[in-house]
Amino acid sequence: MRLVLAVLLAEYLGLALFAALGYIYHDAVPPWFINMLRQQINQTVIGPLEIFGHNAIIMTGDSIPFVGPAALAISLGATGFVLGVAVGYAAGQLGLAALLFGYLATAFMPHGILELSSYAFATAGSIDATRRILSRRGGALRTWAIHYAIALALLLAAAYVEWWELKALGHLLSRL
Repeated sequence: MRLVLAVLLAEYLGLALFAALGYIYHDAVPPWFINMLRQQINQTVIGPLEIFGHNAIIMTGDSIPFVGPAALAISLGATGFVLGVAVGYAAGQLGLAALLFGYLATAFMPHGILELSSYAFATAGSIDATRRILSRRGGALRTWAIHYAIALALLLAAAYVEWWELKALGHLLSRL
């Protein structure tokens, strides 16, 4: 469990760091690229199972022994950077307050907590399985499967919560 919490803390810090970098360097990213990403997200987010399917691909990459931590770093780095860029373009007079709000909304809304926890369980399973394989201890597949099952359950819950948040709060969030 300590490993899961350590990975979760690293996720929150990494997301914040890359969001700040995206915000600082948002002028280097053309607006058409952000609009293209927004359109792709809107096409993906058509229901909770589509959200789950998209995120399950990311989570599965995070769970693979030996490569899970790198996959997590890449996916969270990209997510954080794009968040920072999008906020940088939309912030206007709000500046860093908008970045803080965007980060908090991404990381600490109920779906964000569940989703990041899912990725933490998956990556912890990857790390634990890698350790067991390298030290020739048994149980690598068993411990990986347990972590993966927990991560999958958390991710499914996160998808349904995210869908509810989008339906209940989407009109409010789009105004901000």
